[in-house]
Amino acid sequence: MSLALVASRREELAAVLSRGAWRPWRQRSKGAWRQRRAPEGALAYQRRDHSVSMILTGAGRAQTEKAMAWLLETERPDSILSLGFARACTPNLDIGDLVLATRLNHIEGSPFDWDPQFGESQLDVRHEELLVDGKMLDIARGAVEINGIDFMPSPTLTVNSLVRTSGLSAWLGATYGVSAVDRESYWVAAAAAGAGVPCLSVRSIVYGVDETLPEVASRLPDTPSGGRFGPIFKYGVRHPREMWRYMRAVRSARNAVATLTAVLTNTDVFNVGINP
Repeated sequence: MSLALVASRREELAAVLSRGAWRPWRQRSKGAWRQRRAPEGALAYQRRDHSVSMILTGAGRAQTEKAMAWLLETERPDSILSLGFARACTPNLDIGDLVLATRLNHIEGSPFDWDPQFGESQLDVRHEELLVDGKMLDIARGAVEINGIDFMPSPTLTVNSLVRTSGLSAWLGATYGVSAVDRESYWVAAAAAGAGVPCLSVRSIVYGVDETLPEVASRLPDTPSGGRFGPIFKYGVRHPREMWRYMRAVRSARNAVATLTAVLTNTDVFNVGINP
């Protein structure tokens, strides 16, 4: 197995799975991917030519670390491409833009520990960082440039809790010098680094820095697939004026998926894997 794709939720790679655009599997009658056994709480797929694997870990540290341990032991990839959605921490990023991580940061705790609204406690928060694989970064950067996709090479941040408010995301960007925030990419990279496997994180912006997410977003399950439509629909029925937020989030997600899919399917670089 040469290349492994890692994402937290099916929505992030749904277009890749449904379209089956990885050559040579372009026949409509036969998809490129087949589902396989995976650890509890995760979903795993394998490309039919056995050169690329995919795992959907679920959101958050615990699920990501568990799925990564299985991936590294079972699939033993030569390289890992961490993909997914992120929230912008700078107005320089639009929905659907790609962030190629040059450095991955992590801060411990919850917003109560590091949110500036709660005083000076953020000064004592533990801060960790990892560098990405330079060769993979150069390859990915060349791929998005050739395809004319908007992107930004920049440090990113992983936190343990969902960042809902626009003010907090902007503060994180200014304080830690990052352009995007998510909940998984640091843990994917840390697991890969521990196993000596090259890893690159690519995030597609699904929420802008000026957006405040609806409260229901913090109550959605962290599973890799399923369980999110019901809560969103029920909340929308009770709060029809806020339905536009969900519609906008759906459109944002579709744009982000399209961007990721374009990078994956319009270049042969990742089709054959990346040698460290």
